[in-house]
Amino acid sequence: MKTLLLTPKLPQEYILKDGCYYNSKGKITEWSITQLEFYSTINTQHNCTKYVRFHIKLAEQDKTYSFDCPLALAIEGKTLDIFFDYQIYALCSDNLFSKFISSVVKLSVFGQTPAENYAIDQGYLKLPNGKIVFGLGDEVVNASDEDPVISESTIKLKKSDNSGDFTSYLDKLINSVSFPPAAFIASLVSYDKPMFENELDEYGFTIYIYADSGLGKTEFSKLLSDIFEDHDNIISLSSDKYAIKKAAKLKDSLIVIDDLNRTVSSRIRNSNEAKLCDFIQMNQSSGNCHYKDIEVKLDNIAIVTAEYVIKNNSTINRCLLVQLENAFDSDELTLLKKEHGKYIAFLKDFILWLCRNYEKISDESAYYKSKNDNSNIGNENSGKLKRIMRTYQILCITLDIFKRYLKEQHDLTDEHIKDLSNICKTSIENCINDTIDHCLTDDNKIGREFINEILLGIYQEDIVSADFAEYSKEAKKARKNKYLQRYVFYFDGSYLCVEADVLTNWLKTRLELEVVPSKQKVSAQLRYYGLLKVIGGEYTSTISEDKSRKYYQLYLQRLKECQAEIANISADEVHYGWDDTSRSSDYGSWGDNSDDCFENIDDQETYELHTNRSFLKNRKKVEQRP
Repeated sequence: MKTLLLTPKLPQEYILKDGCYYNSKGKITEWSITQLEFYSTINTQHNCTKYVRFHIKLAEQDKTYSFDCPLALAIEGKTLDIFFDYQIYALCSDNLFSKFISSVVKLSVFGQTPAENYAIDQGYLKLPNGKIVFGLGDEVVNASDEDPVISESTIKLKKSDNSGDFTSYLDKLINSVSFPPAAFIASLVSYDKPMFENELDEYGFTIYIYADSGLGKTEFSKLLSDIFEDHDNIISLSSDKYAIKKAAKLKDSLIVIDDLNRTVSSRIRNSNEAKLCDFIQMNQSSGNCHYKDIEVKLDNIAIVTAEYVIKNNSTINRCLLVQLENAFDSDELTLLKKEHGKYIAFLKDFILWLCRNYEKISDESAYYKSKNDNSNIGNENSGKLKRIMRTYQILCITLDIFKRYLKEQHDLTDEHIKDLSNICKTSIENCINDTIDHCLTDDNKIGREFINEILLGIYQEDIVSADFAEYSKEAKKARKNKYLQRYVFYFDGSYLCVEADVLTNWLKTRLELEVVPSKQKVSAQLRYYGLLKVIGGEYTSTISEDKSRKYYQLYLQRLKECQAEIANISADEVHYGWDDTSRSSDYGSWGDNSDDCFENIDDQETYELHTNRSFLKNRKKVEQRP
């Protein structure tokens, strides 16, 4: 951090004697300002704030304090509380004290240009000199005293243990009998994924740790994530808005959402599952997401812990499932927790190495991506497998980066690195297989015929109205004359709203079923594919335009994602005529793909995995490592 050193200047009516200030009425302080530092900070929004740093020496105690104050407050004389926080008092009235400090600051900084610094909160920042630094808590990794950068974070990093070789701690972690090292590699993705992401490739995913109660899910997640003094990156499903907003600031860092457990109340369980899905969507959705009336966008690799895997395709295909099958050995866990300072030391060292090699690794991103290319794996029209295999790709890339770090930074032998790599690679493959298995197995159980029919209907037909008065009028006519209403869905700007009875009757007609499908089965599909907004554990709720009836509310963005999977395009290319934000006046538009957007819709109920990778053919769990 750079500052401009200033000698404090006194107004004419004051003098400095024996380390105290006097005016015509006598002594007004028992301390003196030995030096001032003048600097400014520019944040990522290009807002500039000027600061004064006071160095205060107590005359009798021979004690010195240093603290910072915004220049504007100092000039206005609003420093009283800051001084008192450091137990620095005056022997005069508060009003006189404020005027005195204001005068000293004005005289001292007049005509001076502050040293310019760049403020960093969390994550990577490139300085004007080209240097890459990283905000980790209140520390700036790879920054020297001469670099024009300052941390403005209120989150404090825990102390690291730099005694001894922390690579021995990594050995214990990776070779643990009960610790799946895939989660360790996945946690490192937080720090290297910015080097590989661009407008075409985004590598967000969530580490979903699941196991029965008592097997150590929370302890496991803390070994990887508990690096801040007040556990600011660990939040629960019941966290308030403040905790969520604080987590959103932890850019390029690991966060934890703890803990989805089984409950006797299906209503509470549905509510908690919906919250968890919303959190995961925040990490891997375009644009901002709404949660608890706040708009927030998370850009983290997150860990969630749960006692079971939720049946929600739109959530699970955004995850890496990590199953804990054995409880931690108590002695092993005690040792890993006791030496956790070494893990923090490793993280700082790993991030330091990434900062110093950032440009080089970024320039080689094409090589890393081609080396770990999985584009030939999976059904071409299976968007869900593409997501999972994209997760597999960044995990393999991160493992390569970790191996390179061990070689260049710590000069481990090739044999040692190979042993660690093989253990991690096997664990990654098992977790990827587990994730695929859950998606494919649940697909066959849940089905997709109702979803496909809804997608086809809202794309091809005039069954959606964005005018509630028009929608309500048609609905009343249909109820009175007992026929299927023209407008099945009402679009409120964010959700497609439909009454459960209307939807089930429409599906019966569309699919030519003998009986009306049950609401339970329809709800299961809507929920499984992440389309259904759940409020208070309930699948239906009133809308602002109609408080007398309850509606399914279907997320527009997730409908687009499902439709994009069918057409094998991105969700941004899906447009509807009834959506005011659409670029097309037609009921649906796919650009150059419009002729074949539903070519494979009948194939969506069952996905087959075609691969030349042997690990995907062999779905056996890894045996206990020696």
